[in-house]
Amino acid sequence: MKIKQINQVEWKEVELKEIAQFVNGRAFKPSEWEPKGKLIIRIQDLTGSITNPNYTTKKFEGKYLVKRGDLLISWSATLDAFIWDKEEGWLNQHIFKVVPKGDFIDKEYLFYFVKRSINLFMRETHGSTMKHITKGRFESIKIPLPPFPTQKAIVSILEKAEHLKEKRKQTLEFLDDYLKSVFSEVFLKEKFEEKEIRELCDTTSGGTPSRIKKEYWENGTILWVKSGELDKGYIHNTEEKITELGLKNSSAKYLEPNTVLIAMYGASVGKISMLKIRATTNQAICSLIPKDNNLLNNIYLLYFLGSIKKKLVSSSFGGGQPNISQQVIKSIKIPLPPLKLQQTFASIVEHIEKIKEKQKQSLEEIEQLNGVLMQKAFKGELVR
Repeated sequence: MKIKQINQVEWKEVELKEIAQFVNGRAFKPSEWEPKGKLIIRIQDLTGSITNPNYTTKKFEGKYLVKRGDLLISWSATLDAFIWDKEEGWLNQHIFKVVPKGDFIDKEYLFYFVKRSINLFMRETHGSTMKHITKGRFESIKIPLPPFPTQKAIVSILEKAEHLKEKRKQTLEFLDDYLKSVFSEVFLKEKFEEKEIRELCDTTSGGTPSRIKKEYWENGTILWVKSGELDKGYIHNTEEKITELGLKNSSAKYLEPNTVLIAMYGASVGKISMLKIRATTNQAICSLIPKDNNLLNNIYLLYFLGSIKKKLVSSSFGGGQPNISQQVIKSIKIPLPPLKLQQTFASIVEHIEKIKEKQKQSLEEIEQLNGVLMQKAFKGELVR
């Protein structure tokens, strides 16, 4: 082991493989899925985006068993570290369970170090198509290892910053729940005339320019929304952009701000958002544009679809991958309350969104502080 001096205190710098074992999850077969039993822990279960959890009553090797308090790392597509806080379950593929090899490493200290390492890795690979970290890459990462009491002191400081971050997130969740509650009280407990979406909205889907043609993507300036991005409520920017040539040679088309979007198939099926900018979308998204703004308010439409999301998702299963066709979306019946009532609700939403924006700015500042604290912590500059 390499020894180095930091602030006159002896710290050891070791590779992660020397202090922890990384156990990769099992590739469960669909035939092993059951409606009850222990949860098969997938990445969606870690991120909270799960819509159809899988269970099993079968028994597997003990190394795949996850218990409350275990440190888990999603290493493919979604890169992050988590402390499991639910009942026992079975570890699915694309997730590592991290098992410390001794009592000289604090699990929470290891958790914060791994989170920081992942953030650094993602910065280094920004713009790359690489969306996974191999076991070998993880095991070779060097971790500064101070004495155990120092690890505990570092964790205590980082936990306080984490608590501040969680409070901001809880405030945002409360405001979201408040708006859903207002919508339910005002619109879902009254009877209004109903019309199908086909009568009220024009619908369309987008397209994906050929990935083979670099000229369709390189230096693109046209915002292009993927269905996986429809979990943000409102779309202000996109992960990818296409060129004018890509637009002309695909089914993608411009959509104006306030267009309501709904994901039609795949893992994102049923997710709903609203454009706040002019943009295009891929073919997995259905766009809804009211035909008459004197009948239907866009924000009311957004929240109504959100109120029936579970029903939409449940209706999408039955074949191969989950799917909601445009025909199904067009046949959805929407209650039509008086326009003034819709507009009053929309103004409440806009007011709450301004409050949420301030909370998000505060959250970003706290996350920046977290980054600074972690950097100092693992350099030995936070605790002497």
